[in-house]
Amino acid sequence: MAVSPSPTPTLADQVRRLAHGYVRHGSKANRRQQVGRILAVVGWISSGERLTGLDQIGKRHVIGFWKAHRHLADSTAYAYWLALRELWGWLGREGEPPRPRPGDGRS
Repeated sequence: MAVSPSPTPTLADQVRRLAHGYVRHGSKANRRQQVGRILAVVGWISSGERLTGLDQIGKRHVIGFWKAHRHLADSTAYAYWLALRELWGWLGREGEPPRPRPGDGRS
């Protein structure tokens, strides 16, 4: 018997669908890294929350991610923030996602 695909796409599937056009243009390696970071953040958020769509991710979730990942170096946290900024744009959000607090990580 063949297993039918899930009727509701996972959050990772939704990210990959949004990222398809993004990865096709520009620096491929960097854009794949950005998508990987977005998937890591979305995976972390979905492990603690019951979300059905990316549109449910908000500032509270991002702030929770920063609090749980204070150990990240400032440069790494900035790279994750840049990836989140892309996601914010894909979702049509106003402004920018919350930034990590500088100096929390070990440079």
